[in-house]
Amino acid sequence: MLNVSTELESFQPIDLEKIEQEAGDLPEDTIKAIQLFNKALEDIKFGNEDIAIIQLKKAISLYPSFFEAMNLLGICYYAAGKTDAARNAFKQVIDADDSGIKAMQYINKIDGLDEQTDSAAYSKKKTKSSKAKKEGTAFSEWVANGLKAEDNNVYGLKYIAGILIGVVITGFIWYMVPTNKSLFTIQRVENIVKDPELENHIIQLNARIDKLEQDLESRKDENLKLMDSFRVYKDWVTRIREAEEIYNEGKYTEAAELMMNRQGTAVPDDLKEMYDNLWDKIRLKAANQYYNDGNKTYNGNTSRDIDIYRTALEQYETAIALIDADSVSYKAALYYQAGKAAARCNEREKAVELFEYIIDEFPNSNYRSYAAARLNEIESGMEITGN
Repeated sequence: MLNVSTELESFQPIDLEKIEQEAGDLPEDTIKAIQLFNKALEDIKFGNEDIAIIQLKKAISLYPSFFEAMNLLGICYYAAGKTDAARNAFKQVIDADDSGIKAMQYINKIDGLDEQTDSAAYSKKKTKSSKAKKEGTAFSEWVANGLKAEDNNVYGLKYIAGILIGVVITGFIWYMVPTNKSLFTIQRVENIVKDPELENHIIQLNARIDKLEQDLESRKDENLKLMDSFRVYKDWVTRIREAEEIYNEGKYTEAAELMMNRQGTAVPDDLKEMYDNLWDKIRLKAANQYYNDGNKTYNGNTSRDIDIYRTALEQYETAIALIDADSVSYKAALYYQAGKAAARCNEREKAVELFEYIIDEFPNSNYRSYAAARLNEIESGMEITGN
């Protein structure tokens, strides 16, 4: 029986940087294949075998001799319940010197057989191959022995006799062949007849090859885009789950920051409703917490430090942004406190805007008269009064 968890422990990420340091720059397709292999290992740890299968198939298409990726693909197929596909993946690497035994063992475990069965067959095949190599080298060894120098005094005489015989033969050929003619004559025959139909067929085949290469490149881009979409989707699922856990622990501002940190990616359509429902719960709780934190910062600034007032203003503005168009009981007080913090950290234009909003939106509130008094002080060039 093939134990997926146990077998996966034998697969480790490939250190691409170390390989390039030792072997130099690798082809772009090979680099991409290794990156996809490492990403597949990461996805398998999180139980995303389907995504890992897509990445491994892509890695193998970029690097057809990536037998480690083929073995891992077989493991993923088996984990996903696709036993036939797993067996086919392992069979592709049976003839590879480095991976054949491992692939045979995987198939044995799938079939419930003894691991030694196919390993013995594999070893027998390699032994037969080695024997053939030894027989093939016998002739080479004989030739090598023939080329060794003779260890006796006759060798010098044989060498001199060979030179003399060579000189005699060369002189005879020189005498027999006329000086005005070449010893060998090569005549070029121009009898190649072009077949128009064949030429046209070749042109059509070249056009089809170009089209297939373009389609392959296009599909490569599509696959990369699909992988990016999967990665974004997975990231948002993880982020929404973590935000809900933090929210349930009462950490409203942390949950809001996690939901607002989109990192330049839009929420996938399939997750939009889930995101919106959770966001509506989080943002109102987080706004109230930011408002209370702002009050603590503002009221605790006994030294009237401008930077501390600016921190309080940022907390109030975050609460205002989270409330959006919703009505909450403390909304007028929130804008009033934000206006005072803005005035006391020299953000007077912002303070005027906040006080005017209170006058327009809350005409029957006590904060309207407070805001009007602060506006008069600002327009008179005075420091605002009150706490």
